[in-house]
Amino acid sequence: MDLKQLSGPIESQLSLLGFELVLLEHARDGQDEVLRLYVDHLDQSRPITLDNCAALHEGLLPWLDAEFPSFRETYGIEISSPGLERPLAAAGHFRRFLGRLCKAKTRLPINGQKSFKGWINDVSGSTVTLEEDGALKHIPLDLIQKANLAPFDEDKTPKPKHSPPQVDEQAGAEKSAAKEA
Repeated sequence: MDLKQLSGPIESQLSLLGFELVLLEHARDGQDEVLRLYVDHLDQSRPITLDNCAALHEGLLPWLDAEFPSFRETYGIEISSPGLERPLAAAGHFRRFLGRLCKAKTRLPINGQKSFKGWINDVSGSTVTLEEDGALKHIPLDLIQKANLAPFDEDKTPKPKHSPPQVDEQAGAEKSAAKEA
């Protein structure tokens, strides 16, 4: 099954339950095919708990059986919080975490480089700008294969020289990694 085909209906269903889909990931666990859903509360002011994940799992199974009857014959379902090393899978995720350190890997090299570790400086159009070692690197969002926050490296990484553009607090930007835990 195509993940893009499945992500829309899952996003809608999670939204009805008060959650957002952060990332949908296909994985293999031994012989088993697994679909991992990384979820967060829509209001983003509360952490995801194990009870939330268990309730979502139980709530989604009947819906999946009705909407995609043969789905569970092939795939298992895992539901998880995004965690401290939260995946960044959309422009809004990068915008929300402006000023934070992230690691990103691209499908194709950009100026000979595929792995980046830098401070999120800007998101405009279809490009995220990371500051890595004082240099601004512009990465097209559609080339990003995987990106995550890197909170455990923030204290060890030289602080950025370029300030990110001011972001309206109402738009959902967060201030500091140290405060999230």
